Amino acid sequence: MSSFIIFLEKLAKHFNIEFDYDKMNGEDEYQLAANILNEINIYFYQKKTTLPPPYISEFHKYWEENHEKVLNPKINPNDECLKVAKILENIYSKSTIKVQLDTLDLTKEEIANVRFFTAIQDFNVDIHARSNPFEFFKRHPDCFNPQKVYENDLLIDELLNFLNADSQRDKRKPWMQNSAKLLIDKYNSSAYNINEIHDGNVIEIVQALTAEEKYGFSTKKAHMFLRDMADLGVWNYKSNIDKLDVMSDKNTMRVALRTGIMQFRIPLLASYLDVYCFQYTMVDRLNREAWRKVWEEWGKIPNNHRPPTPASIDYLIYRLGKTACRQNKRYCQPWKPFDKKKLESLIPQDRFIFNENRFCIFNEVCQLERKLLNAPNSISIEGKTGWKKGRTNKGGGGGISS
Repeated sequence: MSSFIIFLEKLAKHFNIEFDYDKMNGEDEYQLAANILNEINIYFYQKKTTLPPPYISEFHKYWEENHEKVLNPKINPNDECLKVAKILENIYSKSTIKVQLDTLDLTKEEIANVRFFTAIQDFNVDIHARSNPFEFFKRHPDCFNPQKVYENDLLIDELLNFLNADSQRDKRKPWMQNSAKLLIDKYNSSAYNINEIHDGNVIEIVQALTAEEKYGFSTKKAHMFLRDMADLGVWNYKSNIDKLDVMSDKNTMRVALRTGIMQFRIPLLASYLDVYCFQYTMVDRLNREAWRKVWEEWGKIPNNHRPPTPASIDYLIYRLGKTACRQNKRYCQPWKPFDKKKLESLIPQDRFIFNENRFCIFNEVCQLERKLLNAPNSISIEGKTGWKKGRTNKGGGGGISS
C-alpha cells in the first residue's frame, strides 16, 4: 500500500469514516491522487477572483483568521513558569549572570557606538560567535563614526565584510546610513547620548529606535541593544526598565516549548504550511509573554534574586537553547562520567547550564514528550523568495522560487 493511500486512511479516521482502498472497485490510485492533490493545490495556493487583494488563496485567509484557534496556545498551563522560575532563582542566588562581551578598554561612548551599529545587523548571523567588533573598532574606528559612516558607504561594506554579514546587504547598508543620520540629527553624533536625551526612559528609547523601519531596529533588536547597554555598564535607566523582554528567537522559543511554559494543541507546523508567518508571529509574541510570566512568578518567591527585567535572563536562556537544546545535542540525558576539567573549560554561563551530574538545568521540567519540540521557522514576506511573489491562479504552477 502506498504512503498516499495510508495518508488518506489517516485523514478519514479524523472524520470517523472508514476508508478502504481495496473496496473501491479498482479505482485508479493515481487518478485519485491527482484529483485530491488538485483540490489541495487550489485551496492552499490559488487565488480566486472573489478573494480580497491581500490574500493569495482561501487557506491564506482562513489561516490568518483561525491559526490561533487551531493551535490553541497556552502559557503556564500547569504552573510551569513557577517551576522554571525556581530553577533560575537557585542559579541567580549564587551568581550574577550578564552578557559576556570583550569590550577591551573602550570608553562607554565607543562601546555604545559599536553595539549600536552591530545590533542593527544582528539577525540570521551569529556575529559575536565569529568576531569581536570591539577589537575591529581598534583598527577601524571610522566604521563606527556616525558622520563618516553616513558620508562613505565603503565604511559600511568594510564593517559588514568583517561581520560576515553578506545576506540581505541591500537592506543592511541603508540601515547603517539611516541610523547614522539618526545619531547625527538627534543625538549629537553619538549613540551614548541616547539614554540621556530620553532621560533614561526605556519605552521612549525603544520607540525612538523603532519609529521608522529604515533605521534597522526591530523591537527585538532594540530590546537587545538596551539590555547590552545595561549589562555592560554603559547606561543606567531611570524608568520602565521592567519593560524589556527576553529576545524571541529560535533558541529561546525552543527552551520555552520544551520546558512547557508555552504549549500548543499540536507540534508547530512547518513553514511550508505557515508560509504567511501567522503562526510564527504569534509564537514570537507568546514566547516573550511566557518568559515575562516566568519573571513575574519569580518575583513571588520570598527573598528572591530576580534581575530587574525579563531581558536580563535572555543571555542564559539563549545559551541554553544554543548549547543544550539542539538536535544531536540532547544534554537532557546524562553525559559520560563527570569530567571536571571539561566543565571548567566552559564559559561561566555554560557552567550554569550543566550541573555536576551533567544534566541540563531544566531537565526536571522538560517532560519526555516535549523534548523533541522545535521552534518554528519564518519565510520572508518580501524579496526574491518571499510568499508575495508566489501568487498564482487556476492556471496552476507558480509558488516561491529559489
